[in-house]
Amino acid sequence: MATVVARQARTLDTQKRLMRAMEKLSAEKGSDNVTVNELIQEAGQKNESALQYHFKNKEGLLAAIHKSRFTQTQTKRREMLTEALAKNNSLSVRDLCHLMVDPTFQLCKSDPGHRQWANAWGAKNAAIVSPTLEEDTVDEGNSLQIIRTFLKASLPHLDDSMFEDRYLNVVRFSNLSMSNQTREKGGFRGKKADLFLSRLVDSIVGLFMAEVSDETEVYLKTA
Repeated sequence: MATVVARQARTLDTQKRLMRAMEKLSAEKGSDNVTVNELIQEAGQKNESALQYHFKNKEGLLAAIHKSRFTQTQTKRREMLTEALAKNNSLSVRDLCHLMVDPTFQLCKSDPGHRQWANAWGAKNAAIVSPTLEEDTVDEGNSLQIIRTFLKASLPHLDDSMFEDRYLNVVRFSNLSMSNQTREKGGFRGKKADLFLSRLVDSIVGLFMAEVSDETEVYLKTA
């Protein structure tokens, strides 16, 4: 039994080393520019067999990293949503928008690895083409779906199509903003960090709350 436990511990340690090394190098130079040799050296491994054994290839490693970070974010969001609903079961639009971005902000604030992940892939995550996020697939508590449902009910001026369009733009804007903030020195410390978060929430509230213009209504009728 002790041997099995020790083997499992070594396996987890190697996987974490490879994942953290990939995040670090990707934040520095972009994941497409990271070579396997650089990755192996940064992770303190002897040869490429470690990558092949645990993840098959770089694509498998990247998939594991994203799933891990999405899961981490969703765990934090479920905790924050549960706490918010315990205090007030009628959340405002601003409360809900805060819950969309604050989990990532708090993780970037406390976890250097999460900052590297947001730095390396924030812009790419901002290029999503569907509002059905990868995060949804790892969110057993459906925290994002709960937030979306509350938001939709709070925004009666938006029909289904317009709501989905704005939701997607909010996700894109939030990912890009958070990624840019990771490049700021001390971007998640002190009053400037709190101001960044508050302004980000202001912006996405504005995106959701803006009235649909007469011009847009005309285009919608002819589209």
